[in-house]
Amino acid sequence: MASEEKLKKNYDYIVSNKQSLLNSYRNKFILVYEQQVVGSYDTYEASAEAGVITYGIAGNFLVYKILENEPTNFLMLAEL
Repeated sequence: MASEEKLKKNYDYIVSNKQSLLNSYRNKFILVYEQQVVGSYDTYEASAEAGVITYGIAGNFLVYKILENEPTNFLMLAEL
């Protein structure tokens, strides 16, 4: 399975379980691996560091901050 597909599955897990994750991890950074929360942290850095130590620099883990209201993000595709 490609890395992008594994990361999407982790993201889909978060979306599908948002309410229960909010109940347990509100305002925390969670470390998700293979559709499971494997840790929660107060900072992005701590979560990312734990992911790299456990799964390697190329590991297919996801760091995600669990918030009640998601911030608005804009993605742009720039073509030259």
